[in-house]
Amino acid sequence: RLTGRRSCSICGEIYNIYSKPPKKDNVCDFHPEMQLKHRADDNEESVSTRLAIYDELTKPLLDYYEKTKRLEKVNGEGDLEEIYRAIVKLI
Repeated sequence: RLTGRRSCSICGEIYNIYSKPPKKDNVCDFHPEMQLKHRADDNEESVSTRLAIYDELTKPLLDYYEKTKRLEKVNGEGDLEEIYRAIVKLI
């Protein structure tokens, strides 16, 4: 998913060529004059490194909080307002 991320330099809108592509290939829906940017670190090697760091540093924390029944999960895909409401509800 990360290797497919693209963004608009003007408005910051984020697209994904696999799951949320722009209406016109490689062009922002809101700024048609703007070609979308691909972050230099959104490549397979960098993503692989980030996942290894996640496995080493973050995963053990998640496991700990899950084991102690203090981990709450929120589906981070979909409408941002719904995600926000789900987080606020947990807080």
